[in-house]
Amino acid sequence: MKRLMTPDVFWLAVLFILYSGALLVRAAFDPEGYVTSDSAHYMQLAQNLLNGDGLSTANYVEGMSTYFATWPVGYPVLIAIVSFVTGLGVFWAAKVVNIIFLALCFVVLQRLFKERSAIVALLFSISTVSYLFVHTWSEVPFLFGLLWLVYGLARYIETEKPRYIVHLFFASLFLFLMRYIGLIGAGIVGLLGFYYLFRKKWRPTLLCWFSGSAVIMMAGVYLLINWVQTGKMTGVERVPKAETGAEFYEMLREAVSTEWDLFTIELGEASLYWTFGLILAALMFFTRIKHLRAFLQVLRGNFLVPGLFLFVGSVYFIAIVAMRWTAYFDAFNFRLLGPATFMFALFFVSWAAGVEGKTWTAWKRALVVIFGVTFIVNVGQPVYMAITSDEPTYKETIAEVEETYRAIPEASIVAFENVHARYLRMDIQFVKVHFRPYFAEPESIDDFRERITPNSAAGAYLQRKSLKGYDYHKTFDNKMGQGDGIFVPLGQ
Repeated sequence: MKRLMTPDVFWLAVLFILYSGALLVRAAFDPEGYVTSDSAHYMQLAQNLLNGDGLSTANYVEGMSTYFATWPVGYPVLIAIVSFVTGLGVFWAAKVVNIIFLALCFVVLQRLFKERSAIVALLFSISTVSYLFVHTWSEVPFLFGLLWLVYGLARYIETEKPRYIVHLFFASLFLFLMRYIGLIGAGIVGLLGFYYLFRKKWRPTLLCWFSGSAVIMMAGVYLLINWVQTGKMTGVERVPKAETGAEFYEMLREAVSTEWDLFTIELGEASLYWTFGLILAALMFFTRIKHLRAFLQVLRGNFLVPGLFLFVGSVYFIAIVAMRWTAYFDAFNFRLLGPATFMFALFFVSWAAGVEGKTWTAWKRALVVIFGVTFIVNVGQPVYMAITSDEPTYKETIAEVEETYRAIPEASIVAFENVHARYLRMDIQFVKVHFRPYFAEPESIDDFRERITPNSAAGAYLQRKSLKGYDYHKTFDNKMGQGDGIFVPLGQ
């Protein structure tokens, strides 16, 4: 009878418990719960689905669409399902979704690396990956989708069994439903078809092309529905990048440098001396020339999986840079570049995990030391700091938001809202004010008032907040300075 709890499975289970526990503690003790504006939109739709109200949230403005199209619906749907099954609120349901995908990542790693999988799983402690998993972002299941895609590619190339085409189809579709850029998955499957075409293997060629094309057609139908509902393929206006070519390159260079740092996600704070120093020290202490030869010999033999990680990571990196070059959205940071970093980290670690014989012991020890240090810095230290912090907990923040929003009548319109209000007050329509560079022009308060008129809302309000650092129209700055209280009635 096959043993279920082999040493690699045991250590994967230990790592899973440690990572999951750290995620929950950090979320509970962080004032914002690692919830951003995007996170709030995901949870708002999840709660909307639980309430039976579909993909359009509260809407009191004639001619305005609140259909969820800025992001794919995959992540909010998963949050809603977990919330429905467990009875948890959408905030904690989202964290459980992340934990589920952490477990699924470990399952795939075990399938790929067997007894060496626990060592590979240690890379989840690097700064980018550990911080992505604690946030309520669709990048978390997206990381799993990339890992699943690589698994399907590797197994199909090795065996050419049709069941792995099914893996590739669903992995590609899953990636798109998490993030629109996930359509690269279908493109990669199509490229695999060309690989088989050049080798004159017609059946694999056609299967790959059919799988990739089917996902692309389904994505096309999805985007067409978005266009019918909102007038735009992805629900929002896309404007050209605001940076010059030199500024764009500098932004990318700084972000890439930060991604190489194992200990920070903060732009401008990266210090590669510590990262390279740690790696160099571990290699000098544990490896010798014969170990480096074994490392290079992997290139001649078992290099399929590392090569696929490098290829998929490169495709994603090129795609996200190209998208950001053609349209303005968030600046390059660990969130945008994280999936590429995840693939590249797996490339290096899987390369080391491919060495044969006794030389693996030296590489294993080096990896344990490197990732042991990153675990202390990126997982252990944040947990300790969260527990000992004097800042409000997430629960206290939510209680304050709920108390604040009691002043807003039901069925109102609010702009400049607290992000948590989006999933706490489902009766409110939250409308974003246009500002540069996310929109072509900043709208004045009169333009905004005209855009939300006519409406059937009980009232329209601005939540008072500092607009410093944002390019809003000056009339909003003036309005924020009028009167007292947290909310400013918009009036006529």
